[in-house]
Amino acid sequence: MANNVMVQHLFKLNGFYKAPDGKMYKVVVSDVFNIRLFEIVGGNMVGPMIKIRYDDDFAKSLVEVE
Repeated sequence: MANNVMVQHLFKLNGFYKAPDGKMYKVVVSDVFNIRLFEIVGGNMVGPMIKIRYDDDFAKSLVEVE
């Protein structure tokens, strides 16, 4: 069997996550291998969409905010 990892459960769609630098992000896509998110400032999505792999160090540093 291939060493594939299903990661949709790691990041909630439309979930908010905090980075170590204090910035907030919203997950807009969580597919098998990639997460796409936007930075949130003042309740609005700003800047370009960020695409990262689930196993990226940045992805591992994100903490879900309820």
